[in-house]
Amino acid sequence: MRSLRVDGNDFFAVYKAVSEARKVAIENSCPVLIELMTYRVGHHSTSDDSTAYRSIDEVNYWDREDSPVGRLGRYLAKNNLWDTEQDNTYAKECRKEIMGAFNLAESSLKPSPYLVFDDVYDEQSTQLKEQRDQMKRHLAEYGEHYNLDEYDLD
Repeated sequence: MRSLRVDGNDFFAVYKAVSEARKVAIENSCPVLIELMTYRVGHHSTSDDSTAYRSIDEVNYWDREDSPVGRLGRYLAKNNLWDTEQDNTYAKECRKEIMGAFNLAESSLKPSPYLVFDDVYDEQSTQLKEQRDQMKRHLAEYGEHYNLDEYDLD
């Protein structure tokens, strides 16, 4: 399999690599593996405390100096394509949009638990159909133990 390694913190390098890999994949009908070398600023999970194996100073350096968003932002500012005022305005607009979506989601029914069986395969396998039926029977028999009124079961 063809593969390439690229600086995953460099927006333009990633864009170029993906464009080239796409071209190769289409022209040759083959997969291309792209390895993005980057730095994970956050913890692996909520149960992981990465300060046990790296310093806060190290994390802060990468977050401040070499994060993909920061690097692209500095490039845009240097080339007069973006500024602090635009950034602040955009951040406020995004927050408003996100909070609107969050509030809508919080006030809506949760999606049907049966959706877990959809869009897995083009056509549902016999085993998947059996698992869906098993879940339906389980909820019919033990539904009082679940908060099913919180879900869209239609």
